[in-house]
Order: sequence, then C-alpha cells, then structure tokens
Amino acid sequence: MSDHPLSLAPDRERSEPPVIAHLRQLVRLTGPSGSEGDVVRAVYRAASALADEVRVDAFGNVIAVRRAAAEGARRLLLAAHMDEVGFRVRQITPGGFLRLDKVGGTDDRILPAQRVWVRTQQSRLLGVIGTKSAHLLTDADRQRVVPHPELYVDIGARSADEAVGMGVQLGDPVGFVGILTELGVNTGRYTAHAVDDRAGCAVLLALLEHYQDTPPPVTVIFAFTVQEEVGLRGAQAVAQAHVADAALALDMTAADDTPEFGACHLGLGSGPAVKVMDFSALAHPAIRRGLIAAADASGVPIQHELLRGIGTDAGALQYSGHGIPAGTVSVANRYTHSPVEVVDERDLVGALHLLDTFIQRLPGLDLRFVALDEG
Repeated sequence: MSDHPLSLAPDRERSEPPVIAHLRQLVRLTGPSGSEGDVVRAVYRAASALADEVRVDAFGNVIAVRRAAAEGARRLLLAAHMDEVGFRVRQITPGGFLRLDKVGGTDDRILPAQRVWVRTQQSRLLGVIGTKSAHLLTDADRQRVVPHPELYVDIGARSADEAVGMGVQLGDPVGFVGILTELGVNTGRYTAHAVDDRAGCAVLLALLEHYQDTPPPVTVIFAFTVQEEVGLRGAQAVAQAHVADAALALDMTAADDTPEFGACHLGLGSGPAVKVMDFSALAHPAIRRGLIAAADASGVPIQHELLRGIGTDAGALQYSGHGIPAGTVSVANRYTHSPVEVVDERDLVGALHLLDTFIQRLPGLDLRFVALDEG
C-alpha cells in the first residue's frame, strides 16, 4: 500500500461560474426526446425567477421572454434544446429484462455495459445494459458489434411481473447515467451525459441571470426546446408561434481534436464556433458577420464550423414568419451522444460573452442579406 493517502480532486462547486452550476443540475436529469418533463420543470423553475414571462407551450418548449427597456425594440429568438439521445422500453421479457428502441442517434458500439436510468411514472430505476461476459465470448462475438435490438437492460427483476411491479411500462424513457465531473485536477474540462445540449441550456440560463437587473437592448425570446434530436420538432413549433427579427441556436458540435483524427477542425478550449453550414442550415451572412464582429469587440476567440453531418434548431427557426436571418453558435464537445461527453468551461463562458456582445450590438446590426444599393 502507498504511503500517500488517496487525495480527491478539490470540490469547485462553490467557486464555479454560473454556467457550470446550471449544467451540474441539468445533467442530473433524464430526458430523452419526447420525455423531457423533468428537465422542463427544472428549466421553468430557474427561468421563472429571471424572465418577464415564462410559459410552457403545448409541445413542451419552455419560452422565457426578457423584454427590452424600449418599446419597438428588435426581437431575437435564442434557442437551446433540453432533450438528449436515449431509448424507450420496447419489450419486457418473461425474465424481466427490458428491450429497447432508440430515440435519436446513438452508436451501437458503445452501448453494452452502460449504466442507465429507466424513468417510470413514479421514479427512476437504475439499470445496466447487459453484455456477454468476457469469459464466454466466442471468436465470432469478438468480431461483432451487437445491434441495439438485441441489447437489453437488466434492472434486477426476476420476471416480467416483478419489472411491472417496479413501475416499468412499455414506452418508458431510458437515458444514460451521468453526473458532471471535472477531469483531472483544475482542468476546467467536465464530463457528463447530455452535455448536448444541457450545456447550451445552462448558458442561456446564465445569460438570463446576466439580464436580471439590466434589460437587454432587444427583446430576447429564450426558447428551451424539445425533440431537437429527432428532427428539430420543438423548434418548428417555436418558429410558427413567435415572430422575431433574427434567430440564434446555441448547441454542441463534434470536436475532432483527439488521437483518432489528423488535422483538427474543432477543438476544446479554442473558443466557441461560429457556424458556417451544416445539413439543416447555411448561416445567414448578416448573422455570421454580426457574430464575428462581436467576437472581435469582446476579445472572445472563435472557431469556424463547417460540418455537414449535424443540424441545429436554427434549421427550423429560420422559417419564423416569412423567414428571418438565423445562425448558430456552437461549442466543441468530445464523444458526442455518449455517456462521457467532454466540454471545456472556457468555451461555455466564451459562448456566454459572445452572445451577450452580439445582443448588445444587435440594435445597429444590418440584417439585410445583401446591400442592393452598394453595387
């Protein structure tokens, strides 16, 4: 045994910035797409103390409005999504195991041997996604990725009746287990499940806190959306219900700064990213110009994101009214759609400052697609 006692990393909760404090609370919750109720309640409670008006629409989106001091000010739609990738209970086997259907895009390679929460009507049940013991693997098993329809969750039940007695029903949501934990010591890099996009929600709540005593120069409609991971569905409802002059989504994006990749496009700690394009939207040139100018004015380092294999709520918000300028601020996130996503505190704080500066400059921003009178 070592002569040196085990020393745990210091607890930073007392001195951490508001965005990390909010994120810590939000990732404790289970909320796959279509079953975000626990997250909705938490966001509603947090926003109610900060905004002029807060409501939950029929879709489940939390809408928090912080009005500008001046009448007739511009209106900005600012969105982050509350839902996470996960599963639903498809079958309860006679032996009490739970078969799953996917909700959103998870990678079958990483699913076996994960801890999960089963959210019943009454409570949460801890379970594990089963995997064949290493001692029992055949050569064929070692070469095969088990497809998700063959996987099962073990909640300790001995029969279907016992599982039902615990409160499990077909259709119950299932999500990864994860609490926010700092990697290493004083790295400012945190791991948890559902960082995508509870981190975006945390930034929006911190921004609402920032405007608690002094209203922004434009009316900001904070939209905490549902069902982003299954097709931007909550944001579509927001776009139909709210008229605005511009829109921004704040979301996570896939970092490629780990050893599997060559040249790095998006890395942790290099600042938030200003979206150029993805499969859901091409950023409006006026919004991109405004974000880049805001970064220059605030001294926030930024990255530029071109990633076809991803989409954000901006893809739906751009259709508000007859169409409005829209764009996205992204934060690089390692190991996306997994229980161990990793984000850098500096990028989240940078995103907060970038959004605030953009909002402060929005009253004077030229939102035209092109200036026709300039040749």
